[in-house]
Amino acid sequence: MRISTAVQIGMALTLAGAQPVQAQKSKKAAPKAAPAAPMAAAPASIAGRWAGNYTNDVTQKGGSLVITLNGTDESASGQLMLTPTGKGAVMPEGSMAMAAPTKGKAKAAPASSGGLPVTAMKSGDDKVSGSIEAPYVDPGCSCSVVSTFEGTLSGSTLTGTISARDSKTGQWNFSSFTVSKGGGGKR
Repeated sequence: MRISTAVQIGMALTLAGAQPVQAQKSKKAAPKAAPAAPMAAAPASIAGRWAGNYTNDVTQKGGSLVITLNGTDESASGQLMLTPTGKGAVMPEGSMAMAAPTKGKAKAAPASSGGLPVTAMKSGDDKVSGSIEAPYVDPGCSCSVVSTFEGTLSGSTLTGTISARDSKTGQWNFSSFTVSKGGGGKR
């Protein structure tokens, strides 16, 4: 029995295609993978504990502040403990709820130790802005204020300004601050 030339060529091509993959690869050198590009350092996360100091730009009085934020690299919320030098921590307005009178005198209930609720957002690699989510009595003016803050992030340090607006007069009060992530700032 004779096999036609066309069938012989077809069988030869089939056998060549059926060679083991390793045998086929050995005929060609595999191209080398390009070296991996060095990874850029990831921008710092705003979540974490930040501690440092603040100073009122007009009165030059200040104190310490600790911000504890939970969330993502881009946005977070948490608590701000603002403690003027020589005074107790600032609490949200109205947090000193009045307890039942004792023999005709009202007694202030102890304030919670949570501090002021705060939210923060990061834009770009180094700009952080946020707000204190509850009015509080600013010890500098003894007035109720609402506040926002802006800062620049450089490594593990955030430097910026707290802008507090008197809720009755509308006047602005500015304080500069510097906090470090994980810092053991003075309390």
